Amino acid sequence: MLKIKWDDSLSVGVNLIDDQHKMLITRLNDMSNAVEMHQGLEKIMKTLDFLIKYTDFHFGTEEKHMTKFCYPGMDYHKKQHEKFKSTLNNLVEDFKEEGATEVLANSIDTFLINWLINHIKIIDIEFGKFLNEKGFECTE
Repeated sequence: MLKIKWDDSLSVGVNLIDDQHKMLITRLNDMSNAVEMHQGLEKIMKTLDFLIKYTDFHFGTEEKHMTKFCYPGMDYHKKQHEKFKSTLNNLVEDFKEEGATEVLANSIDTFLINWLINHIKIIDIEFGKFLNEKGFECTE
């Protein structure tokens, strides 16, 4: 299964967002490992639950600052967040119904990991540039 390794190409130039992305990457890798190693339903479910909660927290952080600074790309960015959350929730439902299947493993690889990498490298980097142009400094 795919694993994400943090490098500078994933940095948006805002420590707060980068730190949250690192946590998401760690947990996606944990999820991938748990499914790949057949670590049990409870471990996988805990990781999925964490991902759902942390994703809401992270997206909420980004969206709060988009609103605060009147980010012009906010509507599109928020739609992307909603798409990710919807797919993640669908994966949870699939997992509850079918367990740790090959389909779940492939979905993690092809959607969650690829989506996150592409989202960070294209959409979040633009948002990071915008925040830096506004002189954004924040730790919350």
